Amino acid sequence: MKKILLILALLVTGQFTQAQSQYNWNDKAQQIYESITSLKIPEARKAIIIEKKNNPSNLVLPLLESYADFYELFLNEDEALYKKYYPQFEKRIQLFESGPKNTPYYLYALALGHLHKSLAAIRFDKNWEAALDFRKAYLLFRDNRKAYPKFTPNDVYYGILTTVIGTIPKGYQWMASILGLSGKISEGNALVLKYINSNDEYSKRCRNEALLIYPYLVMNFEGNQKKAFEFIQNTPYDFKKNQMHAYMATNLYLNHQQSAKALTIVEQLETSEAYLPLPFWNLELGYAYLNELKLDKAQKSLNEFAQSFKGKFYIKDAYERLSWIAYMNGEAKKAQAYRATIFTVGNEITDADKLAQQNAQKGNWPNPLLLKARLLSDGGYQTQALTLLAGKTTNDFNNDADKTEFAYRLGRIYDLMEQDDNALRFYKSAIEKGAHLTDYFAARAALQMGNIYENKAAYSKAIEYYTICIELKNHAFKNSLDQKAKSGIQRCLKQ
Repeated sequence: MKKILLILALLVTGQFTQAQSQYNWNDKAQQIYESITSLKIPEARKAIIIEKKNNPSNLVLPLLESYADFYELFLNEDEALYKKYYPQFEKRIQLFESGPKNTPYYLYALALGHLHKSLAAIRFDKNWEAALDFRKAYLLFRDNRKAYPKFTPNDVYYGILTTVIGTIPKGYQWMASILGLSGKISEGNALVLKYINSNDEYSKRCRNEALLIYPYLVMNFEGNQKKAFEFIQNTPYDFKKNQMHAYMATNLYLNHQQSAKALTIVEQLETSEAYLPLPFWNLELGYAYLNELKLDKAQKSLNEFAQSFKGKFYIKDAYERLSWIAYMNGEAKKAQAYRATIFTVGNEITDADKLAQQNAQKGNWPNPLLLKARLLSDGGYQTQALTLLAGKTTNDFNNDADKTEFAYRLGRIYDLMEQDDNALRFYKSAIEKGAHLTDYFAARAALQMGNIYENKAAYSKAIEYYTICIELKNHAFKNSLDQKAKSGIQRCLKQ
């Protein structure tokens, strides 16, 4: 009887060592992490259930659940799953707080819990909650780096957050200072790259995520497209089996005029029930086919995305492109029906969706010649795009918007063909013609002129055009264009 009472007492007081919580990132945990960050999330969830039965006190397992929930919410934006998963982030944070504090995994798990919660909140337009958790994550990673400088996984996430904070506009730096936030783009990116190149005992802990995010950091914050793509090409990514890395590469290739490469990656993906079903792939296929003017294939893929996607991001953009396809096919009623749908779906958080909404509200249809030239150019088919526009002048177009787009489109084509003098000439014309319009062509032309002058080491001239980009108001893509222009000014000021 005494023995039974003693066991009960040990259980109640938590002194039963087998039941004490711990952070044990073992080989099995690493395998689960790699499954999650390859988007084999259904497979990973099954493995977590088994591991929980074998070792219920291992706090790394709820941390891995946090990873899985975050990626599934962020990529698929399912509102029903959000209601189910989002409260779990806070419950896990409380669980991590009760864990042993004498390990680098204590603050690390807490920081990741807040970061996952923050990024999920952003996806569902909970911006204030997201900001609070972002701050907590940053401070926790910072403190953990001080306490455990040899625990290098800290560097990846701290580096990412440092880079993001480094782009906060000067007018808001006082707020960042009050919140305890500070960062520089170069320092943040360097930390992530240092981890990628490391070979210590922690070098695999979050390697998949470091490889996922680094090209984005270089592309979006350093503004160095060549460096980003060289990194992708020189790194042994497995795009067939790791769908997360394939997601990154496909997205970057499509956004930088390399549709053929994006299409190859998607078509060669390994598929099975082990992977998270992802409507995103149909969206990317739709973009790639449309850039080749393969209208039937593009329509099929975009319709499949629109029917299966439960979120709000890029859905307006998808319906706008479906309306373009019908418009180019001469199907006026179908084009109008797709356009009408734009008003009933999604949101206007992304610049692409905002532009789709604005275009639908205007009620005008794009010039078919300029639309085809744009799509070909967006796909990387510059010669074909230039051939379409050969022999045309601004006099061939009836309104200021089309005249501006014609100048911008030629500037962009020549820019992508690395014919800088021609590019600068047409970009300048686009700014002059379109500065008063709500279309984005003038602002984007100014940004591209800044990029060209920066690459020529003409830094004062680059700053002049980056500033023009920022000063232009009330146009589509303003958030993303301003961010890139501000990053460009920061780079030029350091020279």
